[in-house]
Amino acid sequence: MSGTAGALETLVGDAGRFAKEHWGSAPLHRRGAGDFAGLLDLGDVDHLVTESLLRLPGVRLVRDGTPVPTSAYTRTIRVGSRPVDGVVRPEAVLREFAGGATIVLNALHRQWGPVARLCRDLELELTHPVQANAYITPATAQGFAVHHDTHDVFVIQTHGSKRWRVYEPIVELAGKEQRWSEELGHPGEPTLEADLRPGDVLYIPRGFPHDAVAREEVSVHVTVGILTKTWLDVWRGVMGRAPDHAPFREALPVGFARDPAALASEMAARLPELVAWVEETAGPEVADEFVRAFWQGRRPVLDGQLLQVAGLARTGSDSRFRRRPGVFEVRLEGEEAVASLGSRELWMRAFAAPALRKVAEAGEALRPADLPGLDEGSALVLLRRLVREGAVEVV
Repeated sequence: MSGTAGALETLVGDAGRFAKEHWGSAPLHRRGAGDFAGLLDLGDVDHLVTESLLRLPGVRLVRDGTPVPTSAYTRTIRVGSRPVDGVVRPEAVLREFAGGATIVLNALHRQWGPVARLCRDLELELTHPVQANAYITPATAQGFAVHHDTHDVFVIQTHGSKRWRVYEPIVELAGKEQRWSEELGHPGEPTLEADLRPGDVLYIPRGFPHDAVAREEVSVHVTVGILTKTWLDVWRGVMGRAPDHAPFREALPVGFARDPAALASEMAARLPELVAWVEETAGPEVADEFVRAFWQGRRPVLDGQLLQVAGLARTGSDSRFRRRPGVFEVRLEGEEAVASLGSRELWMRAFAAPALRKVAEAGEALRPADLPGLDEGSALVLLRRLVREGAVEVV
């Protein structure tokens, strides 16, 4: 993906306008959003299917909304002395594809570097977890019937074209408890119809039913799923702390079951106490845990890391280092400096804090001599440590 714009801006254009007018509430079709060459093209798919050890659940086949039995395209092989189940048979996948089946590459953010980097950049901007699948559909075929997702998606077309239809929601803000069911009925006439071509992006909020059909050639698109965190998630965290608050453990009045209206009234009367408890105790604690859990759950993207570590012995006082994209925050706890790197933390003596902050805040490459509070030798040791941790890279 080319250009210097942030991932969200590349996908939607005006990120501020998107947040106000579309986020979670309205679809957005953007023609020519960007040059997504290198994200995932047909040749990349061919490589993954025919030249890699692709296995379940990293792949599935779907034809007209019905999964193709995995026994039709996988087998058990041996790697050394160990059996490995669910390994793709490339010739069988290609045969099913020729017969109209859509190839779905699951969790592509864990299998393909360019998609992983796009997802990580988008996560850092949205601060919602991001995942990605790819869908490779034969010409004029349809993989899935009309349905809604319980997470927001960005559809990025990279090869061929596909006709999309988006409908008004039947279930408002569908979450995990409101999954699609045919019992919901058909959503009626589409409110948005668009042919997606390479470079086009379609944003579909959760709960908006949609379907798609490939046009006259093979279609490849990457679906980036946003696993949106909701206020319900936050409140579940708050109520998880409720047993520690003594007033919530008080017994209900004698005879409460004979007067539900009185019980509801008493619940309402206790709301100010609940609000005060949230403001003073539970709220700050849950908010801190919620935020920290998000950052700690981000798997590091470490492309090129083996080469970085292998070349550390050749670094010296004239070497230049820069921080990798991602989380890098520094705080003091007693006599120790803590560098938070998303999924992990580094604990060092407090005197290293100014140098760590310099690295965290630097917008350009640094040399060891640029780090305050340390001599060049110690600064080089610190930078090498940060390279090994994947927080910094040698330019």
